Amino acid sequence: MHAEGAFRGRLASFAEVRALAETFGMAVGADHDATLRVVLVLEELFTNTVTHGYPADAEGPIWVALAGQEGGAIEVTYEDAGLAFDPFAGAPAPARAPEEQAPGGLGLALVQGLSVSASYARMGDRNRITLTVSTGSAPA
Repeated sequence: MHAEGAFRGRLASFAEVRALAETFGMAVGADHDATLRVVLVLEELFTNTVTHGYPADAEGPIWVALAGQEGGAIEVTYEDAGLAFDPFAGAPAPARAPEEQAPGGLGLALVQGLSVSASYARMGDRNRITLTVSTGSAPA
């Protein structure tokens, strides 16, 4: 199964992204926790794109595609047309204790922690992040 959508890069549009993820999760029989992991990953990516990826009030496009995989995982493909930015290049490892964490980077740690795999590619004028989110127990 596959679902996709194009969204305006403004925070209010995340409700549409969430609806896509929740509807997809139900359609593929993912449990609530797995669907919530997909929603959290998308929320972090979406918020970062709107806040940092586009100029203020630009409302640039954001594309989301979801696909069911063998073994029950969900593949998330997230794209935006912001400046080239690889969020995984040189990202510091998250601190063991929250009070030791330097500002920034917690969202990326969340995205990576909720995903079985994560990759970045620049495809033409788009940033593409591809993630695999397990529909079983949360990743270790």
